[in-house]
Amino acid sequence: MSRRPFLSRTHRARAERARQNASGDPGGTMRLAVLVALVLVALAVAAGFRGEETARGVGGLVARLGPLAEPRLFGASILELLAILAVIGACALILWRKR
Repeated sequence: MSRRPFLSRTHRARAERARQNASGDPGGTMRLAVLVALVLVALAVAAGFRGEETARGVGGLVARLGPLAEPRLFGASILELLAILAVIGACALILWRKR
């Protein structure tokens, strides 16, 4: 009688568990889809009732950002300079953490 090596059985059992866990839960996916649909419908209804007021509010916020979008330094706006600084900061943080 031949015995299979221990690691062979371990690898087969691990692969079987991975196959069983790989399939998603269809019930959970359906519940998540229904929740997302309910949230979207609620947002659409809220926008329908208060759409004009919301549009005026957003327009006011965007109008306040006007001075930040005007060219200041070498033809670049303050928003563009802040975006460049954010990218440089993120790269510096990544390089610092890898060290």
